[in-house]
Amino acid sequence: MTTDWRSRLHLALARNGMALLARLPLAGNHVLGSLLGEIAWLSRSRLRRVSEINLDLCRPTASAEERRELVRRSLRETGKTLTESAWLWHRPRNFIAGHFVEVHGAELLDAATARGQGLVIATPHIGSWELCNLAVSTHAPITYLYRPPRTSALEPLLIDWRRNLGGEPARLDSGGIRQVLGELRAGRTVGILPDQEPDATSGVFAPFFGIPALTMTLLARLASRPETTVLFLVAERLPRGRGWRAHFLAPEPGISNADKAEAAAAINRTAERCIELCPTQYLWSYKRFRAMPGGERRNYR
Repeated sequence: MTTDWRSRLHLALARNGMALLARLPLAGNHVLGSLLGEIAWLSRSRLRRVSEINLDLCRPTASAEERRELVRRSLRETGKTLTESAWLWHRPRNFIAGHFVEVHGAELLDAATARGQGLVIATPHIGSWELCNLAVSTHAPITYLYRPPRTSALEPLLIDWRRNLGGEPARLDSGGIRQVLGELRAGRTVGILPDQEPDATSGVFAPFFGIPALTMTLLARLASRPETTVLFLVAERLPRGRGWRAHFLAPEPGISNADKAEAAAAINRTAERCIELCPTQYLWSYKRFRAMPGGERRNYR
């Protein structure tokens, strides 16, 4: 009974909070998100601690002041990612699409969809990754893989909200993988987050900014399918609520290599290219290097 009551409370708070955030103009929404990120910085939060560890690993040649500034700015952008999700999930789809002020590499998407074959869109945790479904679904239907939230009661709510951006959900499990394989066989489009840390049985270690990172093998498996194209996509957030700039990128050579480690390295090299487009907008607060070769776990505390 207590659990049911708490679940209902969490759902009510989520619905009402998101509805309020969605009413703000985009610029005001981003100001609030930036403020939340600044609080995370000033309070020396877990998000700040994880970001500092990751940037110490990935930016060893940068000065301490440069890494410090990157952490602070990235936390502000992470706050914007949180608050703008409400805006994206509740505003009219055509209105949101009008905020794509630039699209780089659109010819890559046009060529891929014109072939009428399977297409995989890989979106790292950069900028407004929630928005990437909309950037693709205006051209062709997309089925996206997702990992269920820890609070199971939120799952149907998130799925319902994400429908506003187009796309059909598929859980990142055996059933969902079978589903997206069927979509690719039918010449349709699927979306995946390539920089999520997988289970040990579903990944291999490959360099990511020179640090061994447990990297999914699923994307390489999808890429190796005959007549399947892979593109990476970044929705870069522009300042002062001006909208977004979309970047479509071709992957590095080797992404479909039969050698899993070689394919994973190509995935990570492409993700690095994506991150360098707007490094402050990467989710540096994600425990990307938690798993270590040999079975150890990195101490993010």
